[in-house]
Amino acid sequence: MRAMIKFLLLKSITFFAGCMSCFVMHTTFALPLVISAALTGLVGSFIPFPKLYQNHPYAAIYAGSFAGMCSTSLITSYWEVAIISIIGATLYTLTLNAFAGFGGRLGSVAFASVALYSLAKGLV
Repeated sequence: MRAMIKFLLLKSITFFAGCMSCFVMHTTFALPLVISAALTGLVGSFIPFPKLYQNHPYAAIYAGSFAGMCSTSLITSYWEVAIISIIGATLYTLTLNAFAGFGGRLGSVAFASVALYSLAKGLV
């Protein structure tokens, strides 16, 4: 159980880093969304992680960059990025074995995390 919590925490941090860096590059530095996501994935690929986690931190960074590509009309504060990151990291961890071998999981997780947040924001 402790390992799962540690794994989820690592996913949350890396998903948040990817989401925040893509969002900041687009909003602050006015880079195009695709360039922001590509730079996030490129820079994130050079971060050393323990071999224990395989490629999961890198995938979480890239999935976070997909989530960070959403419109500034949806995300208006950095707290919202943090909430989307927690949702995205949880979905990523829950679907590790569910979608093994299928393509598009990272984009689907990013879409679902932003959609769930937007839905919950609209209901409140």
